[in-house]
Amino acid sequence: MSYETARDAFIILNIINVAALIIINCIVLYIAKTKIELIMNSLQNSSIAGGLMMLWHGGVRGRIYMMGEIFSFLKRPEIYLYQGKLSAKDIKNFPPDFKRTLLTLYKYQRISGLTFLLFGLLAALEVI
Repeated sequence: MSYETARDAFIILNIINVAALIIINCIVLYIAKTKIELIMNSLQNSSIAGGLMMLWHGGVRGRIYMMGEIFSFLKRPEIYLYQGKLSAKDIKNFPPDFKRTLLTLYKYQRISGLTFLLFGLLAALEVI
């Protein structure tokens, strides 16, 4: 494999990765826009719901941050339970299919983001 072929493959993989990252973030924003009522109804007993609603009104950045908070308390609820921001009853009653969907999106978002950073590091070090 020549240097040019490897470089072309690297560029194609990077373009695919950036497209995947954009698509995943668009899906996350779509879920934030369409499923906000389901999320808020699932968090009726938690004090974090008020903070999430303030983030909802913060535009696109606020919605991205809001979804990050939701990913955080779905992935590691014990931190929020210890702080008293989240009710154990709310986590238990959170719709399991929706929770699985959100955590899968979170996983793919992290994989795509870390791959993007790896490609950037490889380009900066001029490995490829």
